[in-house]
Amino acid sequence: MDSLNTAHPLALSILLNEDLYVIEPVETTPNTEVITAQKEEPKAAVENKTVIPVLQNTPIETQESAKAQTPVSKPVFNYLGDNNKYLLIIVNDTTHQFINDKDLAFLLKILAAKKLDLHDIAILNTKSYTDLTFKDLKDYFACNKILTFGIDPKSLQIQGITANKAGEFDSVKILGTWALSLLDTDVKKKTVYWNELKNF
Repeated sequence: MDSLNTAHPLALSILLNEDLYVIEPVETTPNTEVITAQKEEPKAAVENKTVIPVLQNTPIETQESAKAQTPVSKPVFNYLGDNNKYLLIIVNDTTHQFINDKDLAFLLKILAAKKLDLHDIAILNTKSYTDLTFKDLKDYFACNKILTFGIDPKSLQIQGITANKAGEFDSVKILGTWALSLLDTDVKKKTVYWNELKNF
């Protein structure tokens, strides 16, 4: 059987599951002293003394280990709800941590009509976060639907969504509309929104 021999980093990482160390080459120093005896020994036997190298703990750096050493900080979001049905609701309330009580009561009525409650959703207030992106939200919440109230979806890098029309972006259903306080006080807006939300 032929022996396996490879220097490819990927093959080495698959074949070897232990740490590898680089051994720096050590120069061999020929013995300059020649001992003369009555019988002359061959010079090759005297000059081929080698120094045994000392192993250094220098791990071989592969592309995978270089990627693993540079941690990528992923955003962490503080939200209200349990997100059991992966429905993300995004609001912008500048005076409260999540949402004011009146808007929350109105939102819970809307959700109850869809047979949902606070355990099924996650409410995120954008006031505490700058540079929100759709990718960060999707990765963190694993959402399959997003409702926005008073938020322009373009500010979240979501393209092709029209207000009060259900759309889809990157396999996530999205419906954006007016702020909850405007919906609560305007019957026409409420009707327009509900007609779209029924089939969402």
